[in-house]
Amino acid sequence: MKDLSKKVVVITGASRGIGLESAKLFAHRGAHVVLLSRSAEALAQAEEEVKKIGAETLALPLDVTVESEVAKTFDQIFKRFGHVDILVNNAGTGFATDLATCSMEDFRKIFETNVTGVFLCNRAVLPSMKTRQSGHIINISSIVGKVANPNAPLYCASKHALNGYTSGLQQQVVKDNIRVSSVSPSAVDTAYWGDRPVDRTKFLKPEEVAQVILFVASQPDGVLIKDIDITAQR
Repeated sequence: MKDLSKKVVVITGASRGIGLESAKLFAHRGAHVVLLSRSAEALAQAEEEVKKIGAETLALPLDVTVESEVAKTFDQIFKRFGHVDILVNNAGTGFATDLATCSMEDFRKIFETNVTGVFLCNRAVLPSMKTRQSGHIINISSIVGKVANPNAPLYCASKHALNGYTSGLQQQVVKDNIRVSSVSPSAVDTAYWGDRPVDRTKFLKPEEVAQVILFVASQPDGVLIKDIDITAQR
């Protein structure tokens, strides 16, 4: 498996759930970990957890949907570390929507976080990765990006869009020795579900998805896991 010590790993949506668990795993492997999240308070707590592992960390509040914030934040990252080796686009949002009545605000919130945010963060790191002829982008999608459901169709549509974007990016940057992967879990026991009355006992756990993200990132140079589906078997 690939040596990740001192690799610069940037994770969006890193204050809790899959993002935080991933940050911990990368920290255990000796990586320098950058945690990005909208919630400054939760982010500070997450940073303390990762620091306890002994990793060099940087925590920056970021709304991935705001172009100027993304540019400013990644400038700070480059000033601190010089480059980004691995970017994990984990920030996402979703909720149940009725397509006959949902608002444009709902539509924009879902698509701007799940698609536009990924585009902006990737655009921020790609020029440097191309110059260095090295880098790995891991986009966190969902199995509903392949087969939709009637409960959250806008969320499903956003993940379909993300998958199309990811495939196109894979093909564009392969010549630059940049790897682009998609990780597509089934339902995960995270804050995504809010107060909805769902049985989470058979859902994936955030730490299980994080293990798969680490596995994807740990493949040796020259090996690309393009897309990996994960589901709970319990």
